[in-house]
Amino acid sequence: IDFMLEAWFHRALPTGGAIDITSLVVFLNGTTDAPHFLMELIQGGPSSLVVLLDLFPRRDLPVHPDYIDKYYGATSVDAHRINIEKIPQVRPYVSPSLLVRSLWSPTAVVVDIQCGEQGKEAALEEIVRGQLAHSAAELLHVWLNKCAGSVEEMEETEKEILVARDKMISTTSVKLNLSANLPKIFDKHVSDRVVAEIDKAFRGP
Repeated sequence: IDFMLEAWFHRALPTGGAIDITSLVVFLNGTTDAPHFLMELIQGGPSSLVVLLDLFPRRDLPVHPDYIDKYYGATSVDAHRINIEKIPQVRPYVSPSLLVRSLWSPTAVVVDIQCGEQGKEAALEEIVRGQLAHSAAELLHVWLNKCAGSVEEMEETEKEILVARDKMISTTSVKLNLSANLPKIFDKHVSDRVVAEIDKAFRGP
């Protein structure tokens, strides 16, 4: 493991209500090309939740079909996306960033769960404790067994390209995601400090 980010944010909004964001991102190092693990839950209300859950690919998939077969086809992780998208309250979530949308795997769970108005908190709770919790646990199990401990033989140049690609994606994602959202939660001074420290950790020495 090269880097792990666990983050929990809670902030009351001036317009009323609150926003809660929970993130778990685990980046692997250059000893393997196996996918990273990413999970983020964004709750803007008691009955709504945006879910981002993926084995985050580290290869350009159209030119590496064997990578798709190894980490996504052979592991059957797409079944979880299919099952979650069958839930009536689930609809696709579309990131406003073109870059972010281009980075997900084809099996990624990227959804917006909307359970309606007041009194629907129980419906969201049932979804979270049911299919969502099951799929998240199973995806983590696949990642721990098939990705986290894997070692791949790579040429040194290939490894350098892989690590450089990881750093470019991670630092760009920090700027796009955290720089856009943290000022809504904290004041700009605090937000800039948080982003700078996370950016430094991603870039390394």
